[in-house]
Amino acid sequence: MNVTETAQAATLRVVHVITGLGQGGAEAVLLRLVEGAAQPARHTVVSLTDEGVHGARLRKAGAHVHALGMPRGRLTLPGFLSLRKLIRKQQPDVVQTWMYHADLVGGLAARLAGVKAVSWGVRNSGAHLEKSSFSARMVLRLCARLSSWLPARIVYCAQAARERHEQMGYAPGKGEVIQNGYDLSRFAPDAVARERQRAEWGVGPEDRLLGSVARWDPLKDHDNLLAALADLRRNPARANVRCVLVGRGMAPENTDLLGRLAALGLRDAVILAGPTDDVPAVMNALDLHVLSSRAEGFPNVVAEAMACGTPCVVTDVGDAAAIVGEPERVAPPENSSALAKAMARALDDLDAQGRQALGEACRDRVASQYGLPVMLRAYERTWASLAPAEAREAEHGRKLMFIVNNPAFFLSHRLPLALAAQADGFDVHVATMDGDTVPVIRGHGMMHHVIPMSRSGRNPVRELGTVWGLYRLLRRVQPRVVHLVTIKPVLYGGIAARLAKVHGMVAAISGLGFVFMRKPGGFDPLRTVVVTLYRLALGHRNSRVIFQNGSDRDMLLNAGVVRSRQVVLVRGAGVDLDAFTVQPQPATPPVVALMVGRLLRDKGVYEYVEAARLSQRRGAPVTWLLAGSPDPGNPASVTDAEVAQWNAEGAVQCLGERHDIADLYANAHVAVLPSYREGLPRSLIEAAACGRAVVTTDVPGCRDAIEPNVSGMLVPVQNAQALADMVLRLADDAPLRTRLGEAGRDLAVRAFDIRHVQAVHLEVYRDLTDGDRASTQ
Repeated sequence: MNVTETAQAATLRVVHVITGLGQGGAEAVLLRLVEGAAQPARHTVVSLTDEGVHGARLRKAGAHVHALGMPRGRLTLPGFLSLRKLIRKQQPDVVQTWMYHADLVGGLAARLAGVKAVSWGVRNSGAHLEKSSFSARMVLRLCARLSSWLPARIVYCAQAARERHEQMGYAPGKGEVIQNGYDLSRFAPDAVARERQRAEWGVGPEDRLLGSVARWDPLKDHDNLLAALADLRRNPARANVRCVLVGRGMAPENTDLLGRLAALGLRDAVILAGPTDDVPAVMNALDLHVLSSRAEGFPNVVAEAMACGTPCVVTDVGDAAAIVGEPERVAPPENSSALAKAMARALDDLDAQGRQALGEACRDRVASQYGLPVMLRAYERTWASLAPAEAREAEHGRKLMFIVNNPAFFLSHRLPLALAAQADGFDVHVATMDGDTVPVIRGHGMMHHVIPMSRSGRNPVRELGTVWGLYRLLRRVQPRVVHLVTIKPVLYGGIAARLAKVHGMVAAISGLGFVFMRKPGGFDPLRTVVVTLYRLALGHRNSRVIFQNGSDRDMLLNAGVVRSRQVVLVRGAGVDLDAFTVQPQPATPPVVALMVGRLLRDKGVYEYVEAARLSQRRGAPVTWLLAGSPDPGNPASVTDAEVAQWNAEGAVQCLGERHDIADLYANAHVAVLPSYREGLPRSLIEAAACGRAVVTTDVPGCRDAIEPNVSGMLVPVQNAQALADMVLRLADDAPLRTRLGEAGRDLAVRAFDIRHVQAVHLEVYRDLTDGDRASTQ
């Protein structure tokens, strides 16, 4: 968290209202928020029932804790009046509620106490609600009806939970997703705790210990887990497998549970440990944690176990599969046979690789995606946006906004820059069209804004509406610097930034588009219009224009669109050299050629397919792979029917959209991109980082991504025959492929390292932040 955010956190008074403080996901998240807060004393926690297992820890962290003593699942008038009185006395800036009953009761009490800044916290997945109590279902329905009035914001723990609740009537305009974050200093491998806890339970070193941390609840589906355990233990080789159940209701007093254990012959194999406030010790003691639920939102226990270095097997509910990231560790819900098989595979991996090796990979995944600071920043921003104006900090002096057309493109091409800016102290906002990946952006602690932008530009009224929408957004958010990426955001955002008098502007020119591909000759009205728009958009006096290749730079300089002092040349968006590494080339034959990119005409996809056909006719031992998918919103896109036809022909193998690009290059020999024009193609710098020879076209952007005849080879554009000849030449010359690949890796280290690209951008942001605003925009 940066200095400004810390100061902002210190100024806000937050009252949390929660159903109880027992063992549970919402309770754990609340505890982490308070323990990680800049000033925990400004947080007051009100439990509708009792202090449970977390009350003492919250108080130790510095929060004020109150327990109202209401019966679980029931509202009492004295308890409600006490809550309203407490909120009125505290005069908080924000009331954050947690779970259905607290959302309803806490929200109503806050509004009656005069507090409008109410944020609901929805922790339930919204699936299998028939398994919930009657009161929970009634409260949910009432919350849905009141959601357009009662809360100012609704925070969901998972995107699937948001979608289900909005389908059930929750107000769609108020929702946002904040994924859980974890304190990796608390949830960490601990060999001493592991041995101590196993000894306390009487578990020997030869035993394989499974575990589940979950309350006794139909949605947690312990029957599924127990049936899978019984199935697993029928294998004599797994007779040493035991299981510990941790949570409310996991005790000998639970006669229903004891009966099920007896019926399955598991009484001596299962340890009933009850609730605990030392979850890290439990997770360290386990060899494998199992989530057997029918429904979840974002299951905390999975990430907590993985952070402690304990592998997990999960049912495919909520975000559980996404957290684990290993398909073989995921089973369908309510399928004990499939769950048993997934548990058996995980135990086989433990036997083969060892717990430490598997555990390190688990912990690395949690650290990279679900760190606690990300969640803290997201909640702080939400509260700050809801708090009364007088409680907010003065306008943020280092507010940076990215404007990009597509959220997925931002994540794939600009996220490392945004994270670097965030780490440098910038308050990062991102404005894109809506899309499935928007929650991922929010999950990184960045404020997201949806912009009214279309893929095409055929409706002038709609295009003017986009400029107006961007202007209004910039006036409202008032970023210090705006970073515009891709053609439409550069043109429309640049004009809007000048009208809104934004202090500084960065425009990223990642390719000039099809207008500049046409051969010059006579008056070109479309090109004249586009050049005029560029002049308007890039005329901001406190601005930098970042080019990826010299050809585009020179074209706009010669046209008088930009001034030399604005120009910054950065070769591409950078590549993570630790993620894209050199791997030994696979055995031959066949030699594998690989093209990665959207399936667009101007990417040269038709030439690639024709070159593959020519290769096939010659009987060459070359496999041609094509990784990418059509882009229906782009007029240059190929069709699904064409892709199906290519697959049927067999000259190319169409792999579809892929995200494991480094693995694809590891299994290929030659990277190919026959594009008509580029900014600086990401696929080629990733290929270079992987040490693969490159064949590409002699056009702006593509030729800038290689050192011709040193790290790659150039062929004429739109020439399938020349493309096939060059690929086949490399297929026949392994030493040449090796030399080109080695030179490519050297080029990537010198020119394309993401750390270098981040450093250049941070310097630009700082210069523009501190630079003088021009008197005229």
